[in-house]
Amino acid sequence: MLASATSTSALRRLGISLLPLLLSACASQQDTPPEGTGIANSLLRGELEDGHYRAADGSFSVDTPFRPGSDAYSQMHIGESFDISESQVQFTSSAAPIEVYRVHLFKGDLPADGELYRQATAQYFQLFEERYHTTLEPINLQDHRISGVSATSATFGQHIPQRSALGLSAEAVDIWHSYYYLERGDNAAFIWINRPQPDQAGASAGAEERIEAFIDSFELTSKALR
Repeated sequence: MLASATSTSALRRLGISLLPLLLSACASQQDTPPEGTGIANSLLRGELEDGHYRAADGSFSVDTPFRPGSDAYSQMHIGESFDISESQVQFTSSAAPIEVYRVHLFKGDLPADGELYRQATAQYFQLFEERYHTTLEPINLQDHRISGVSATSATFGQHIPQRSALGLSAEAVDIWHSYYYLERGDNAAFIWINRPQPDQAGASAGAEERIEAFIDSFELTSKALR
């Protein structure tokens, strides 16, 4: 069984890594793209070719949310963390403020009866509500077909007050959180996507279409990964 403490620790690490992005929406990037990637990014462990990403541990593949040839793609950053039981990959771009795509993979010996799903969503909600002292308000709940299996999906809105950290500051913004949870074989994926609500000054055009394409292209590996 995947222990509750293990899941808690991993989601805490995820929270530490993503919160500064809601201030700046851009991670530290190189001035010169590595040869063959076309993006301003640190060295990747995974494979990136023509806007298609495959995780280094083979746990999943997906089309990058920002497409080749665009400014957002050339300014994209991919953050990776791989472990024997869990992996995290995050896509951001300094050309699309506060638009963040995260994939959190749990590999092998999944808890039964939806326990992992409940842990992941509850801890993510707690993370954002405690950090910004505002609640996540439900917008919709529905099922999706992703990677050949049924996935639970929901979207929530949240007001993020004016904030500062790490020497950065940002104005208040209303954002949408969308999550997708799916299991396939011995593996599970918890995908969470943030973006400003469409009527916000910092919103980037085409975000909803990017999200749809990202989710439609996502492929979760079904075999056990050791």
